[in-house]
Amino acid sequence: MDFLATTALTSLHDLASRMPHSLTEADNQTLSDIYFESVEDLENPESLFNYTLTKAMRKHTTGTQSQEHIYLQRFEIPQIRLFELLIQQFPLANLSQHCTNTLLIDALAQHTHPVLMDIGIGTGFQVANIIEGLSKKENSNVKHLTVVGIEPFADAVTTAHENVKRGSAQAPFTVELVTEVAFIENYTLETLQALLPAQHDGIYANASFALHHIQHASQRKTVFELLKTLGIKALALSEPNSNHYEPNYQRRFQNCVNHYGALFRIIDTLDITNTEKAALKLFFSREIDDVLGNSEEVRVEKHYATEQWEQLLTETGFQLEKREAQFQYTHLNGTDLQTDLPNRYATVFEGEEITSLFWAV
Repeated sequence: MDFLATTALTSLHDLASRMPHSLTEADNQTLSDIYFESVEDLENPESLFNYTLTKAMRKHTTGTQSQEHIYLQRFEIPQIRLFELLIQQFPLANLSQHCTNTLLIDALAQHTHPVLMDIGIGTGFQVANIIEGLSKKENSNVKHLTVVGIEPFADAVTTAHENVKRGSAQAPFTVELVTEVAFIENYTLETLQALLPAQHDGIYANASFALHHIQHASQRKTVFELLKTLGIKALALSEPNSNHYEPNYQRRFQNCVNHYGALFRIIDTLDITNTEKAALKLFFSREIDDVLGNSEEVRVEKHYATEQWEQLLTETGFQLEKREAQFQYTHLNGTDLQTDLPNRYATVFEGEEITSLFWAV
């Protein structure tokens, strides 16, 4: 389905050109009409997409959130099932982690006492998988692995400790997990160095879909400069390819439609139930809600497009290196891991780069 070709979406694009302060009373009525028409037909993929957009746009114009959860109850699934779908079925998450995990495991295995600094460690699921993969790696030199996890949400850190403990239970090397409930942009070189062990022979940083949450471009530059000064061997950076940092509402709306429209089309290709498809889409609708619904001051889903990340890495002294690797698979549910780009890897759907995967040294 071509989301860009729908009549309602054409109207929404027109409304976005006058957001937020130039909407007429008739414009607001049109926005409400599309919203309520969409709510009445959420089983339809096109209507569900229009719903996510109009919900966010109405929030932006009124400053309040609609209370329509009663309409969505039929799409609720257990949280653990949603997590399984994201990791196992949704190819962007799966292929992206498979790529960066493979690169990190190969690099860490060359050291005896490496450090893995995970920025935005979350629940520690990815780190646990890296540890398990490193445990199975032939000819690995690792004797002791230090994991430094930085995460702003305390509940996630508690779960991270459990997952890392699980992942390291059978490891043929010792694992030490050091966590901090904090934002990476609040660190200085001294406070970051204090998290490192006294002895190590290589620091690798991983940031999977985390650094676009840093609010300001100047802060992003400072963080990259900090990591470079810290002396990391490499930064494994995974990020969506879409400019939602864009302050102009109309352009940001178009970028949002392009990116999340592709994500919704990917979900429609999955061999799962319609209820599960809708649940996945509503998971991403929370991001749309932030991109289009929140004010510039409080928005957090400020993604960069690929070229913006490339420019930032170059400005801060990093070099993009195409680290060679042998991947177990490069295709999942209609999406490909592109391995022939000159300076990065990428997940690609319908010829479009959806996520960009960098190895910066």
